Amino acid sequence: MNSLIGQQLQGGKYTLDEELGRGGFGITFKATHHFLGHTVVIKTLNESLRYEPDYADYQRKFQDEARRLALCVHPNIVRISDFFVESGQAYMVMDYIPGPNLEAVVFPEKPLPEAIAIHYIRQIGSALKVVHQNGLLHRDIKPQNIILRQGTQEVVLIDFGIAREFTPGSTQTHTSLISTGYAPIEQYLSQEKRTPATDVYGLAATLYALLTARVPTASILRDRQPLPDPRELRPELSASTNQAVIRGMAVDVHYRPASIDEWLALLPSSAATGSAPIPPLFQPPVESTQTAATLAVGRRSSGEPSPARAVRARSATVAGQPPTNAVASPRSSTRHTLPILLGLMLLTMIGTALVAIFSKPQPASQTALAPSTPSPSVSPSIAVASKPLPPKPSPKPETPKVEQSPSPSPSPSVQPESTSDRASTEVPTIPGFPVGTSERDIEAALGKPTQTNKGAWGDTRTALYDVAPNAVTLAYLYDRTSGNVRQTEASFAQSVDTLQMKVALNNMTGGQANDLLDKLEAVKQRKANEYSFTKGNLRGVIQRNSSDRIYIGVWDADLHN
Repeated sequence: MNSLIGQQLQGGKYTLDEELGRGGFGITFKATHHFLGHTVVIKTLNESLRYEPDYADYQRKFQDEARRLALCVHPNIVRISDFFVESGQAYMVMDYIPGPNLEAVVFPEKPLPEAIAIHYIRQIGSALKVVHQNGLLHRDIKPQNIILRQGTQEVVLIDFGIAREFTPGSTQTHTSLISTGYAPIEQYLSQEKRTPATDVYGLAATLYALLTARVPTASILRDRQPLPDPRELRPELSASTNQAVIRGMAVDVHYRPASIDEWLALLPSSAATGSAPIPPLFQPPVESTQTAATLAVGRRSSGEPSPARAVRARSATVAGQPPTNAVASPRSSTRHTLPILLGLMLLTMIGTALVAIFSKPQPASQTALAPSTPSPSVSPSIAVASKPLPPKPSPKPETPKVEQSPSPSPSPSVQPESTSDRASTEVPTIPGFPVGTSERDIEAALGKPTQTNKGAWGDTRTALYDVAPNAVTLAYLYDRTSGNVRQTEASFAQSVDTLQMKVALNNMTGGQANDLLDKLEAVKQRKANEYSFTKGNLRGVIQRNSSDRIYIGVWDADLHN
């Protein structure tokens, strides 16, 4: 599809300038609208789908998506301006939004002030209400899909690539494409009741990330890896914001707010966070007792005049008076200042005498108790902490960590968390990619493979990833012509948690693993050694191999013929 770069469309109306992103279903390009002189974004279907027997159906769904999205008119939703089919390929034209996405703004280690994060979330919440009113679910709310429009405090929701229609109260079949950490547990299943609560979870999880600069624990893993409350990571956050995030991210959909309005009502107002209605994020300092930094963290001025204000007040006092008045009235000046000076001298003499009389050396134990304000020095008992935490009103003793069973070390691509926040034995979600995934997408997620070889079947080649040494290995068989996966494999040590394997299996089958999860459990529990299956045009196997590892393989049904 890179061959499209530089190509003109619609008789020279558009030129594709550069590729912006690529997924399993769509590719987006930055393009030029020559008639208007505008930069736009043009999205089209992934070239790999052209070889699918259902390609015409994909084209129809792509057009239906564009038509439905065009109905979602809102200032915080990217606007569709055109749609056309050329040379058998469908194209969707959207506005180009200059500016970073919120993932780039926040990660790593740059959490937003509470008021600013809520300001952005309210905008996206307002946009989602329009989406839901048009019978759609976005299903992929995350910081990466929210653009901060350059030079403004306005955010825009993008990427409706996996948006789907929903009928309230009915069970529907949807693809189970997910963004780990932001998808609710029901999105891992291909057949489930679809409600706006799915997007409520994604919006609450996005707020969690904006406030903590951490990707939330995947919903499917939270029974073994508890999700820390936002206030555990940032104690200065308000209780109402903390509660809103927890409610919005309830694993059981029945305990989650049923609508965006219901969830937004849990968030504090701007006044409650002590900040301006539109908080300044990158505004330069202002000459005021309530500076931009003060507003950003929600603190109030102490009421004491700043030096700048004192200068302005003094200047105002003498404004309009002849310059000589400031120095040519020694009589009036002396009349007021002489008694003040005499009084100050008398107080100084008295204070000196009192100090001489009463000041005596104090025992060390009493001196240690004397200060009434916190000392800037660090107590030896907490000096070994990985990073100082903000002071809490009532310190509580640290809860001992519960030892967990051994588990594989994290993927090299995942940043290790501080041991003061999480147990060191926690395992990140193991990715699983379905047949048809492009090599580019896999390398974007996993990096370069540990090793590559020539494939044993047809014109193929293999790529192997040692994701967690001695614990998890992933492998892919690529078609040399298309660069897409024809066989996807995973090998797990017995010590890897079953949930991790189930997540990978569900992803490897494209969300069709509902009836396979029990089979995987049986192999894991040594109740069976192997189970073979067929899913449409896919075949696969779950087995315990000769190295006592759990092996999962999924491939094109005609690959080994």
